[in-house]
Amino acid sequence: MQKLAGKMIFIKGGTFEMGSKKSVWNVLTKNEAPIHSVTVNDFYIGKYEITQAQWKEIMGNNPSKNKGENNPVEKISWNEIQEYLRKLNKTTGNKFRLPTEAEWEYAARGGIEGANGPSYKYAGSNNIGEVAWLAGNSNLTTHPVGKKKPNELGLYDMSGNV
Repeated sequence: MQKLAGKMIFIKGGTFEMGSKKSVWNVLTKNEAPIHSVTVNDFYIGKYEITQAQWKEIMGNNPSKNKGENNPVEKISWNEIQEYLRKLNKTTGNKFRLPTEAEWEYAARGGIEGANGPSYKYAGSNNIGEVAWLAGNSNLTTHPVGKKKPNELGLYDMSGNV
């Protein structure tokens, strides 16, 4: 089952200020204001992105452009992800789901650890090259998951790989 589901990390819930006056992704999101207080309950989230090998094991195909067993799966729709989760849950007997937007942002920021520790510009560092693959260091392709520095919660690639 470990290969099917991957490693899950427990995230202790808490309250944080969600949103931003000035977004790192301003070009894409325009604005994430207003900043507002959000509380999330305890939850689990994958330590890594879903790999192409994990996807293929459940779905029987690999739609990714940038092939690699340990690379994150890409070129998939929300509907395809829902089908993957339905099949994964049937196979494992678990109840996996996508995190909510608030859960994902809370986890990316380091959860309670991030709230009580250093305030990083990116998920786990102020140096984006330490935690993310991006145009300047990726050769415009995805890379095996978990090769960059994790954030405070031990989550990888929260600032970029796909």
